[in-house]
Amino acid sequence: MHPGRDKPAARALDSHAVSSSSTKQELREWARAVRSQQMTAGAGRLNELILEALRRHPKYEEARTVAAYLAFGDEVDLGALFQGAGKRFALPRTHRKPAPHLTLHEVTGAQFADPEAWDVHRFGQLEPLATAPIVGPEMVDLMLVPGLSFDLHGYRLGYGMGFYDRLIPQLRKGAVVVGVTLDALVVPALPHEDHDAPMGYLLTESGWREAASDSSQLG
Repeated sequence: MHPGRDKPAARALDSHAVSSSSTKQELREWARAVRSQQMTAGAGRLNELILEALRRHPKYEEARTVAAYLAFGDEVDLGALFQGAGKRFALPRTHRKPAPHLTLHEVTGAQFADPEAWDVHRFGQLEPLATAPIVGPEMVDLMLVPGLSFDLHGYRLGYGMGFYDRLIPQLRKGAVVVGVTLDALVVPALPHEDHDAPMGYLLTESGWREAASDSSQLG
């Protein structure tokens, strides 16, 4: 259901790509190449492992309203999550004015099979219709956030527009924020600024990891 896009060509990956002196653009190029290689080799199994780890975690089981995303290109695909889960799902719609920001819109399981229930963004990703019911950020119990890479402190390397950095601070106190990625894309540290919003947890094919804790365990 999700539109595809051209994947970056495979390239040699060297250690400088994730060094402390790397620019964000260099890190983005590295992350795109790694993700493409990983997902080309085993997207089905990786998606399955991540969904299994998500579904069995108590924080997901307890959540009533879940903000998620529709995979674009070779992002981790959560599509199988939205059918028969007994939860309220909200998906993002992008806006450029007055500043880049996201709104969250409720989407039901039946709408996922309806091509008329979606708009196609100019970059190719599907988005809920503007008329879909808005879900206020304060209603979200758990948010699943995509990204190119994450570090052990929960900081995220995105595409440079700051959409999630603006949205996450609007969530209610106690909302669970989870960065969804692959083990290979978790690095010790990423460059970040004061306005960057960190994740509380990371979710990969190995399970959940609490961010910014040396004692955190995958599970």
